[in-house]
Amino acid sequence: MSVEHSTSTPPGASRHGLQTLVCSVILGLAACGLLTLQAQVTVFDFGDPGPDARFFPRMVLWLLILVAGLRLWRYRRTPDSALGAAAGWARALAAALLVTAAIAAMNTLGFVISVAAVGIVLAWLLGERRLRFSVLLPLLVALAIAWVARHGLHLPLP
Repeated sequence: MSVEHSTSTPPGASRHGLQTLVCSVILGLAACGLLTLQAQVTVFDFGDPGPDARFFPRMVLWLLILVAGLRLWRYRRTPDSALGAAAGWARALAAALLVTAAIAAMNTLGFVISVAAVGIVLAWLLGERRLRFSVLLPLLVALAIAWVARHGLHLPLP
């Protein structure tokens, strides 16, 4: 009696699923970010020999491209998990649209209000009903990020 070992995808299992989709989106967005980095980040060169303002974003984008590309290559023949139910995708789409709206409104409303509002609405959208986690925590995180960006990193925030 012989046992047949096959590396093909079993019937009913998808070769491309959620992990492949997420890695492909990360790879594409990181590549777009790397291509537009020159126009997005202004560098004022004062003759410093050290890294400029584009160094760390460029390093992070290259690492994202490398890791996503390696993940796609490594698991190219492995069956992937299914994409999931439409209700889950609707919540994910709502969260993405909420973040997009907050970024668009950030210059008008300010950083702290935009980030806190996104955190509060996302917490409620994802089912958190305790007041300290759905309202207080997003507000404290937004304030902490704003304080560190302004005073620690000297970044001008809207």
